[in-house]
Amino acid sequence: MKKPRKIKVKFKHHPSPPTSGCTKPFGLCIIIPINFAEDVTPEEYAEGYGIADCEVVNEQFHMIFNRRAALDDGTIPIENNWNLGEEIARGFGYSEIIIQSGDYNVNFSNYPEFGEVFFNANLN
Repeated sequence: MKKPRKIKVKFKHHPSPPTSGCTKPFGLCIIIPINFAEDVTPEEYAEGYGIADCEVVNEQFHMIFNRRAALDDGTIPIENNWNLGEEIARGFGYSEIIIQSGDYNVNFSNYPEFGEVFFNANLN
């Protein structure tokens, strides 16, 4: 198993007009193109961006969050399949990673503050 890689993602929890390419009204919004990053600027953090430690585990895309990602009910809804883009896929040794749509339960047992999730993914 490779060491987790950090990627920049955008988190949304309240309905609002679309900003920065994020059109989902709530939940986790991965901005395309996403990239590998160690941190976000204060301005990015204020806009809802954060870093997640990510890895591929047992054919699933695993994310450990550094800020709140789950909705109040402890889930992350993914409305449409998400292609994480060529740079991210290559960084994990694939040509394509697509997170499958669905409602995912966030597990807080290992990371009680913000949790982790295993997304079903198509790995090519």
